[in-house]
Amino acid sequence: MNDVRVSVFASTDVGMQRAGNEDAFLVADLTTGHTVIGAGTNIHSLGERGSLMIVSDGMGGAAAGEIASEMAVTIIRESIADMPASMEFSERLKTAAETANERIWNHAQSNLELSGMGATLTAVLVQGTTAYIAQVGDSRAYLVRGERIKQLTKDQSLAQMLVDSGAIKPEQIDSVPQNVIMQALGTQPAVKVAMTAVGLYRNDSLVICSDGLSNKVTSDELREAAGETEDLTEACRGLIAKANERGGEDNITVVIARFDGEALHSTSDSKSITGSLRALDKGYFSDYPSENADAWAAKSEETTSSEAGAQQMTAMLKAPDAAPLETVAAEAIEEDEFSSRPTAERPVFEEDAQPGRRRQSYRLILIIALISLLLVGATGFFVYSVYLKPRPLPAVEQPPE
Repeated sequence: MNDVRVSVFASTDVGMQRAGNEDAFLVADLTTGHTVIGAGTNIHSLGERGSLMIVSDGMGGAAAGEIASEMAVTIIRESIADMPASMEFSERLKTAAETANERIWNHAQSNLELSGMGATLTAVLVQGTTAYIAQVGDSRAYLVRGERIKQLTKDQSLAQMLVDSGAIKPEQIDSVPQNVIMQALGTQPAVKVAMTAVGLYRNDSLVICSDGLSNKVTSDELREAAGETEDLTEACRGLIAKANERGGEDNITVVIARFDGEALHSTSDSKSITGSLRALDKGYFSDYPSENADAWAAKSEETTSSEAGAQQMTAMLKAPDAAPLETVAAEAIEEDEFSSRPTAERPVFEEDAQPGRRRQSYRLILIIALISLLLVGATGFFVYSVYLKPRPLPAVEQPPE
């Protein structure tokens, strides 16, 4: 077996304003069956069945969100453990996520007090020198390599959808609700899982977190904590402390994994994180029109350190069979809309290269809104005229004098 060593620390915190914690996480060595329960460091060699890391953010009120997130991480682990060794690793992870969705949905339908519960999912299955990532909702995964950081997942949120469709510009994202996600595990009978894969290099650090963290810290702060802090326990606790200092309105969960071993290439051999990343399945993102539908995973943030003095916007990814991405990255530097959910340092982007298409999308939304208003007005007028408008009293004949 190739020599890959994994060091992981995970922690969760209720935050400053919530009464309970609806986040859940899991770290498991699937070869030995060892699972980290509670905050703690786990160091192991990567076995033939791989390592699994998950963050899930529950929702639904009362205890429903807590139940949904805990079911998500438990079902995915158990499902993957039962799958045949001949099954592709990416397919194992996707199938496990779909199984978790089905079981959470059925559980909610059988228990009326849990109706409407759901959970986000960012799950990473590491095998060999590759990390496979399943995404549902708006928890996130980042990769830190040297002085660079890249968001590996794409938020399945209303804000991201409006940006992708051209309805709003990325710099207008603060004008729409930030807590509306477009799908979650358990909220519908079937779910569309977005899948990506990234090649790992020596000393890479993987960060998985709920939006309680990603909404409160900058990507540069994530890079410093995960890439420069030697002690992963200190790195996680420092990030959670920052999120709490800045309000801590939500539960906060973070998992940081660091990779080493002779099987991994040196980071000096890698051109960029983008060159290691590929899209496996568009999943949810194939369901709505996007100005960049053929390259949904392309526009992601790869940020150099503050000492370097600038952000490096990386080239667009296409399908898994795309040309070597180090060549693509050398040809062009694209605008970055991949990580447009606002954080403390969300970048402001220039005008889109095709403003006509953006304006058309915006006009279409305005036309639909006007038609809807006219229909509502016409319906209201009809109801008033037929049912509510006072009728004139019949004339009373005066008796002859």
